[in-house]
Amino acid sequence: MSARYELVSEVTHNGHTYECYDVQPDDGLVDEVARLVCELYVDPETWIDSLRKASADLGTVAADEEISQLLNEVAGSVVPQMNMQAKKIHLQTPRNEVAEILAYDALRTLHRVFIPASRVREKEEDGMPTRGVDIFALIMHPNVRAVISEVKASSDKSSPPGVVGVGDDSMHAQTKKRLKDRKTLMKELNWAHKHTTTEMKVEVAKALILLSKTNAEPPVAAPVLVRPVEQYRETDFGCFLESPDEYAPAQVRFLVLRLPGTLEDFANRVYARAREVA
Repeated sequence: MSARYELVSEVTHNGHTYECYDVQPDDGLVDEVARLVCELYVDPETWIDSLRKASADLGTVAADEEISQLLNEVAGSVVPQMNMQAKKIHLQTPRNEVAEILAYDALRTLHRVFIPASRVREKEEDGMPTRGVDIFALIMHPNVRAVISEVKASSDKSSPPGVVGVGDDSMHAQTKKRLKDRKTLMKELNWAHKHTTTEMKVEVAKALILLSKTNAEPPVAAPVLVRPVEQYRETDFGCFLESPDEYAPAQVRFLVLRLPGTLEDFANRVYARAREVA
């Protein structure tokens, strides 16, 4: 999705960066994000391979159409959907989760980080909010660094929106909490090692060794804020731009992703499409 991000603005201050990107509103946007959703919830390629092998083992070769129908049924059961008539529409899983999925892709694409495992993919219960750091990532080159990313979506007309710096669940509070607690780093590395692919376990183990040393590279605080384009203001970075020293010794790399239309409509279209692309 690298072509999906168009740089709107970039500010660098004492080594900290604050970038805003437009997520391009072309015809393929919903399809591409829906494929990411489907991959994290269902993993169609793995399912198709397993179903074909199972069919052969059972001695009854299932037709592609039958396999497709089974996969659609699985997707229909696990991919959550928006209820556009609900009173608290801003609390629905797809509306908030689509921000995390966009952040997952944007961090890999724009910051070139290595994400050992996705919270969405590995969540304990489908359709429910994820637990722990929203996105835990690693920078592997030139030096290994931990990346802590708190992700929020906001249609708040205020700038910065409250989710950036107000309350215990804000980006500010959660980021400071994660950065100051060495146990969080150990827990996240352990979680990453447990849930990453077999091939990547050694890389996570390398990170554990290097990040546990007293001379380890400082972490990166990489909050991602998803905003409707109409609500975005240059002041949306809030305390992260005004007082970056509060997160020391971490480097701040803040991303704002601007979406066309409303967050609710976008999530509704993406998650409805995710059930179809399986």
